[in-house]
Amino acid sequence: MKKLTFRIKPEWKTPFLAFAGGVVLTLLLGAYGFFTQRAQLQRVQNELATVQAQTAGLAENTPWKVALYFIGDEEGQSLLVPEVRTISPTAEPEMAALRELIKGPVTEGLQPVLPAKTAVRHLEIENGLAVVDLSREAVRIDRGSWGEALVVWSLVNTLTKFPEVEAVRILIEGQPVETLAGHFDLSRPLRRNEQVIRDYWTR
Repeated sequence: MKKLTFRIKPEWKTPFLAFAGGVVLTLLLGAYGFFTQRAQLQRVQNELATVQAQTAGLAENTPWKVALYFIGDEEGQSLLVPEVRTISPTAEPEMAALRELIKGPVTEGLQPVLPAKTAVRHLEIENGLAVVDLSREAVRIDRGSWGEALVVWSLVNTLTKFPEVEAVRILIEGQPVETLAGHFDLSRPLRRNEQVIRDYWTR
């Protein structure tokens, strides 16, 4: 049986070597580029983590200005009125804003929206949705259908003032509820409603 051999013709030798060298060079450059990009990506990720840590630390040491929404009556019309309040430095400004909302207004003429004994049992924000779990005291309101709607929109508008919150879902004692006090539908997440704010009516 004859042994097969592969010979490169002399006139092909130089182009073949150039081609082979080009392939090897391309592979080497590709590998170098891959590892260089990977190193750059890792460096960027490390820098981003550092910035986020520094930002978190800054947030924990900087007072927050938050907009709270309380009920105000004018000429027989009840609407929400914003009250800007400065809260102590915190890593959870949304939770702090809700607690301030429950404390009630400091502006004369405005009315609280929730009973003072209401507690925020839990607040979770993920993918733009804030799920707020209130204690059972939150259902002890007697404001009629429009008043109940304003209570709900007060919570929603206070939370959606934060850029990371797009919609709000309200739970009571960890459970979904149809309404707070028999009127306003809570079966779905709610987005911000500017039309219940007094500033909207005076534009």
